[in-house]
Formats: sequence, structure tokens, C-alpha cells
Amino acid sequence: MITHNSPAFPYRTWFAGQLHVSLGFNTVESLRERAALPADWSLGFAVEAPAVWVWSTDEAIAALGDPPIRRQPSEPPEVEDFVEACAKGLSSSDSIAMRTAAMSAGAYAVPLVRELNQPITVAERRDVIPAAVGFPVAPPGWSDDLLVLLGLVPAGDDDVRIAVERMARGVLRLLRESRSTVGDRQPELTGYLMDGTLERHLGRRPPVLLP
Repeated sequence: MITHNSPAFPYRTWFAGQLHVSLGFNTVESLRERAALPADWSLGFAVEAPAVWVWSTDEAIAALGDPPIRRQPSEPPEVEDFVEACAKGLSSSDSIAMRTAAMSAGAYAVPLVRELNQPITVAERRDVIPAAVGFPVAPPGWSDDLLVLLGLVPAGDDDVRIAVERMARGVLRLLRESRSTVGDRQPELTGYLMDGTLERHLGRRPPVLLP
């Protein structure tokens, strides 16, 4: 529901028998502020979520359009954060810390590989994982490793660590071979990607073979 003033309660919830009803309240300004930011649930994908007016005023339609499509931008790729998350996952001897770093590595990996593929928008949470695992351009083992890193399939600690290693080196190699400029948001970072510095930062380990 769109309001003129900031609501006292942003959400209201009630039950009508077995029906769970949840109603949100937002001002036009708050919706515009949200539209300027990436969604926190989309793994970096841009969001385009269609909606319909149940009831509207001319003022609301002028502000939000008809139909009122919710759009949010994609998350910028962060190659340094990806490398650091992978390094923590590979160096940690604690299972929880290693898996937590692996989840971050998976989340950071998606926008990096997204940049090498055609633009994709998602409308809701259930669209995100199919979009992420379905990239046509991706490193070897991408779809399986991403599901492991995000904790969406059962995997032992050794399997998670192997997936982190393969994901880290595969993504960095693919970016380097594609002459990606994802590091251009920081001085020197693209150079470190191209000359192999980021891959060397992960340490020298035996190569991980695909099963």
C-alpha cells in the first residue's frame, strides 16, 4: 500500500482462517530509494518484478506507472571480495568458518560470471538459483560447485573445500582469459587479475581435477 506519510507500522499481518495475509506500507519516496539499490536476495541480479494495481489514484499512477513494475539494479561485481572469501575458505581449519566463507565466495562469484553472459533479470527469489547455475559462459564445474558453496546440496568439508578451490581458480582464469575489466573499479586490480597475482594469492596447491 502506498501512503503519503511514513507509516507507523511498515507491515501488518493477520490470519483469516488458514489464510496468511501480509500487507506492507511504503511511501513513494521509500520505493524510489529502494529502486536505486540492488536487492539483497537476488545474488547480484537486476530485478524486474511486475505488479498490478488493486486500487490506485492518478497521483500514484503518475509516480509509479501503470502497471507498477518494481525494478532494482544489479550488484556490481567485487573481484577482491571474491578472492578474499575464497582464500578464507581454503585456509580455515574450522568447519563453520570455512563454510561461511564458501557461502560468501559463491555469492560474490555470481556477479563476476554474470558479467561474461547476457543480462538477466529476476522477478522473485525462486528465479535466482536457476539463473545463476544456468550461465552459458562459466568455468568447469560451475553449476555443481555453486550449489555446494551456497549450502544447497549435502557436502562434506572436503567437498566444500574442493569446490571453493575449483571455483576460485576457474572464475579467475575465465575472467583473465576473457580480458575482463571487473577490477577497473579499483586502481591496479585489473592488472593483478591479468598478471595472475590474484590466483597466486590463493596459494600454491595441487590442481583440482574435475570428477
